Amino acid sequence: LSIALSGTVLSRCPACARNFANLYCNNICSPDQSLFTNVTRIVNRTTALGFRQLAVVEYQSYYQREFAD
Repeated sequence: LSIALSGTVLSRCPACARNFANLYCNNICSPDQSLFTNVTRIVNRTTALGFRQLAVVEYQSYYQREFAD
């Protein structure tokens, strides 16, 4: 998922685009992910260089009401 793509889709509502980007970045970059994320599905994959690794393909996120609002 690209933040630029979401910006294009949400271009009619700049505040919505910023909120989506903030939520996305929190999900991906937060050092506290373990406090609000539950991984529900992983798969084995092979990288372009031939290395095997696990990939998260589904997760649940839990946020406090204040953050969500």
